[in-house]
Amino acid sequence: MKKLLLSLIVLMAFNAKAQITLFEDSFEFYEDFAIANVGDWTLTDVDGKVTYGFNGITFLNSGVAKSFQVFNAATTTPALTPSATSDWTARTGERHMVCFAAATTTPLNNDWLISPQINLGATGNTLTFWAKSCDATYGAERFKVGVSTTGTAPANFTVISPGTFVTTTPPVTWQQYTYNLDAYADQAVYISINCVSPDMFGFAVDDFLVTATTLATENFFTQNYAVYPNPADSVLNITGKNNVEVTSAQITDLNGRVVKTVNGAVSQINITDLTAGVYFLKLNSAQGAGTTKIIKK
Repeated sequence: MKKLLLSLIVLMAFNAKAQITLFEDSFEFYEDFAIANVGDWTLTDVDGKVTYGFNGITFLNSGVAKSFQVFNAATTTPALTPSATSDWTARTGERHMVCFAAATTTPLNNDWLISPQINLGATGNTLTFWAKSCDATYGAERFKVGVSTTGTAPANFTVISPGTFVTTTPPVTWQQYTYNLDAYADQAVYISINCVSPDMFGFAVDDFLVTATTLATENFFTQNYAVYPNPADSVLNITGKNNVEVTSAQITDLNGRVVKTVNGAVSQINITDLTAGVYFLKLNSAQGAGTTKIIKK
């Protein structure tokens, strides 16, 4: 029994290590209470309605028409103290995204939190995020999850969450939501969380993560390209195999942001200006594209 248990633990550890992070964001590095220019996220307010706030508590952009907002409960005036029935704090760190209820005679939200473009892998593509209602009195927040391969307009998204909508229960408790994205394997996608709550209060999202078990073009890359040294501190040398000629290159960080693009024939890429860490290198040729992980020392 002990041997079997140990084997299971080793297998679980191996599977955990096999996950490749394609994109992640816990919303920690954005300006408190921002409702626009939140990194490469698209925030779309379809309903266009003013929103609820708090009696006796103020913060930037309170009550205005908006979709989602970077929220920090510690920097409202005064700070919001969590309780068993009202908790506006983030799951990790200090910041998360909150969609406030529409405050009109027809208070149905139609607000969109749309990710940057994410290049999915070949297998094991998985989306996870955490969400909750912030107030137990108004706990039945509703949302839909969608995927688009064509752009960030709401009409472009196909809903992948089950049923008409998902309802957050129990209230004020963070819950993890997980969705398989393999129907879009090897494609560049946008992912949406669409709040459609009917006169609730605050719908919160935190720790957004997209992973895969195999990079989309990892095998193609291995067969047709060579990159060295890796890890590197200054220059990456690039060569093609099997008469493959590299025509352009692109480096993205773990958040999916493009940090370097090189057009034309590519034999070297200077990476001295990049901060130390893990990146993805995509090489293009007439025969196809390949992506691999690189490490800047």
